[in-house]
Amino acid sequence: MYRAPKVKSLCPPEQPPRYEDVEYAQVFLDSGEPYTLKLDIYQAAGQTEPGPCIVYYFGGGWMWGEYKQVTQKAVYCRDLVRMTAQGYTIVCPDYRLVSQAVFPACIHDAKGVIRFLKANGAAYHIDPERIGVLGNSAGGHLAAMVALSSGHPELEGTVGGNLEYSSAVKAACLFYCPGDLEEALRFQTENLSGEPKDLTGTEIENVGNDKAGIIPALIVGYTGKGRTMQKLGEVLRKGDLSDPDWPYIELTRKCSPIRYVSEKNPPVCLFHGGCDPIVPMEQSEKLYKALLAAGADATYISYSFGGHGPSLGGQIDAFAYQFLRDRL
Repeated sequence: MYRAPKVKSLCPPEQPPRYEDVEYAQVFLDSGEPYTLKLDIYQAAGQTEPGPCIVYYFGGGWMWGEYKQVTQKAVYCRDLVRMTAQGYTIVCPDYRLVSQAVFPACIHDAKGVIRFLKANGAAYHIDPERIGVLGNSAGGHLAAMVALSSGHPELEGTVGGNLEYSSAVKAACLFYCPGDLEEALRFQTENLSGEPKDLTGTEIENVGNDKAGIIPALIVGYTGKGRTMQKLGEVLRKGDLSDPDWPYIELTRKCSPIRYVSEKNPPVCLFHGGCDPIVPMEQSEKLYKALLAAGADATYISYSFGGHGPSLGGQIDAFAYQFLRDRL
């Protein structure tokens, strides 16, 4: 019986990128500072023909983590990079963290990556018709938004340009994905304790897993004097569209993958652990049921003893990689 280790060791890729620090877009942070988005491309050195590609979006609560994978403890990037020996290209992109720019910036970045790869497929030996995505936790959310909302122009953004290319992908694997951010906000605000506390800029920069309960407010930029989790929960419960804080609820809904479920979605496989202390298993279950109801091609695997990574066990992780192989 597999159980996630109590101490999560680092899992960096076991080979260097073939193309490193590739610039895919120039953007701005919420501070107004310019910022260059980059990505690493892992590929066999001798590959010359266009082949399938998997984009890996790292996790970290939308607040920490990096595309270099030097601080990451999840196994997925490491495992995916091993697939380069079979002709797969693995792409690890940067995206703006919420401490740099609030939602939907990271979603626009995630979509910009796909358009960049399609526009430059010939240069990097990537078949633009054979791109899939995999992500864990916050990265799972981004992978889900890429896979499910490609037909919604209001979420596309203009990051990196290449707007003549679609950001649609062929398949997606989502590990412990927050699928309904509105439900996550409702859960957190209904289970509050202690005195209301203003959500400030310093918290968005220093929040850790022990304060994950405030993340649903921070990701949409709900910070400042008089803004508390209690207040945002009250806005959600009242449902008053004239409330000046209601746009934060609308943004939460807009950035929830479950809102874009359709029979036209590409094949999706969801994975979740029953002992996940960060993202409740109900998030994946709800998204899976919505996909089924819509007539989408969906698969769901849960493991009762699984936690929030760094793996759900070798067999489950291997199923995810094979799921993408079969569809790319």
